[in-house]
Parts: sequence; C-alpha cells; structure tokens
Amino acid sequence: MKQKIKKIGINFLKLGVSVAAIWWVMSRISFKEVLGVFATANNYYLFGACVFLFISFILSAFRQNLSFRNTGANISQILNIKLFWLGMFYNLFLPGGIGGDGYKVYLVSKYRKTSIKKNIGTMLVNRISGLVAVGIITILLYYLSGLHIAYGNAAWIGIPLAYLFYLMVLKYFFRSFLKIHAGLFWWSMALQIMQFVSALFILLAFHQSADLFDYLFLFFISAIATALPITIGGIGAREMVFLVGARTLSLDNELCIALSLMFFLISAIISLAGLYWVFFPPFRREQLPHPTPEGANEP
Repeated sequence: MKQKIKKIGINFLKLGVSVAAIWWVMSRISFKEVLGVFATANNYYLFGACVFLFISFILSAFRQNLSFRNTGANISQILNIKLFWLGMFYNLFLPGGIGGDGYKVYLVSKYRKTSIKKNIGTMLVNRISGLVAVGIITILLYYLSGLHIAYGNAAWIGIPLAYLFYLMVLKYFFRSFLKIHAGLFWWSMALQIMQFVSALFILLAFHQSADLFDYLFLFFISAIATALPITIGGIGAREMVFLVGARTLSLDNELCIALSLMFFLISAIISLAGLYWVFFPPFRREQLPHPTPEGANEP
C-alpha cells in the first residue's frame, strides 16, 4: 500500500513539473505565432517527417529484439514490433504506474520464462545506448552549426568518452550485453539519424532554410533532457530546454517551440496505433510455457 501511494505521489509530482514547465514556456512566447507557424506548414514535408519518424520506431524495435534475444527470449520480429508499439502507447498515453517498458518486461518474462532482471536490463541498456548515440550526434551537429560556445572546440573529446562510458556501464552493470554492444550502438545511431531527418523535414515544412544545424543541435540537446524522469512522458522538459536554448543561442523562440510540439504530435499519432494491441495483446494466441526446473530462470 505504501509503495502504491509512493508511486501515485511521484506521478503527481511529475505531472506538476510538466504543467509548470508548459505554463512557464507558454507565458514567455507568443502562442499565436506558434499556431501561425503550424498553419503555414508544408504538408508534403510533414508527411516526410512522419515517414522518417516511423522508420526510426521500426529500427528501435529491431534494437529491442536484439536485446531480448540476448536474454534468451525467442521473439519473432513481427511479435516484437507489436510489443514495441504497445509499449510506446503506454509510455506516451499512460506514463504512470507500470509504464510501457515495465509492461513489456512483464509480458516477455511471463511468456518466455526469462529472467525479469535481465529483461529490465534490456530496457536500461537500450536507453543508455540511445543516449550515447544522441550525445555523439549532438557533438557532430555542434561542429556543423554556426554556433560558438565556450570551449566548444574541444567537444570532440566527448565522442570517445561517451562510448567509453557506455562500455564501462555494460562491463560493470550489464556484462551479459557487452557482446552485443556494437549492434545496440549502431541500431541506436541509425534510429537517431532517422529522427534527425524527421526533425529536418519539420523545419523545412516550417519554411526554415537558414541555421538548420543550429536548430537541430538544440533539438538533440532537448532530447537528452526528456530522458530525465522528472516529467510525464518528457512533456514540458523538451519545450523548456528549447526555449532556454533558443534565447541563449539567439534562435527563433516560436519556431523552436513549434518544432518541439510538432515532433511530439507526430510521435503521439504514430504511438496511438499501439492502442490496438491493448485490446489484442501481442501474446494472446500463445499458451504459457510449461514450468521450468527451479532456479532455471535465475540471472
């Protein structure tokens, strides 16, 4: 009971942070101008943004299956994609409680009789490899942009350090995933590149042709902020980073917020497809496996 109350309290706190962040952002921009950016958007470029973001989700599902198979869970790619979309829906629309990642771990552990501890590791390792990929792309974008930040010329050092950090985390906390570190990393890079292209198409849809790398640099900085578990589904955190970054780097405030909101909106629309698997669960046609000898599922 105490644990349940604690979870509810944490979720209400996250909701409060999200609401406060959104209110702060909206009080400092012209929302009418943001709507104006939306109204004049090029629909063809927006469709392209949807396609590339959809591809990034498929690549993310492939990365997930690589991790699950490493734990001994034999999941087909089709079943894995269904499971992935179900998790996306829960993460975005029902972020409280068990969450999408937790529900995926529960289902895989239940139907494949694999270690819950290792399956939780798949979720954590995927997030870590994704953050490392985001960090490396952010550094590369800084050099492609026209931005000048103090000590920015030494930013390249962060690339090998980020990968070394990734290896060290796997070695000391997730050793069983060390053998697939390269595969996880390259899947993460591929899906982040697809999201880069999606964000680029959104900027082009908003008729922005100058300082593209500057905006994309800020876009990936904000992506790092959304990984912090301080808001509901990252709502508010991305927009706050965008606004602070836009003012610091002398970029268009309303355009930055429009980019953030449009990316979230497209993600939400794509994730909504996961609602189907709420009513028709991915493992619904499978029987539970026969019990295994005691201790067989220990990590």
